[in-house]
Amino acid sequence: MERRKLRIADSKRRSPAARLMNVKIPVRVSDAITRLAKEFGATKTEIVLVLLKAGLEKVAKVRAADGRKRR
Repeated sequence: MERRKLRIADSKRRSPAARLMNVKIPVRVSDAITRLAKEFGATKTEIVLVLLKAGLEKVAKVRAADGRKRR
């Protein structure tokens, strides 16, 4: 798996429509987020936002590719 550059600076830009979400995650996921935050000198919130954004971008690309194949 290719390791992408985390765009921590992008996560620091706050959207005017920001919302707080409380979710339960497995301990191993929380531990991984903590490790990444320490490694990149970022907050856990910043790491979560970057990971979510990267995941949503990947889904959008897959959907776009699937749409092209179906036409």
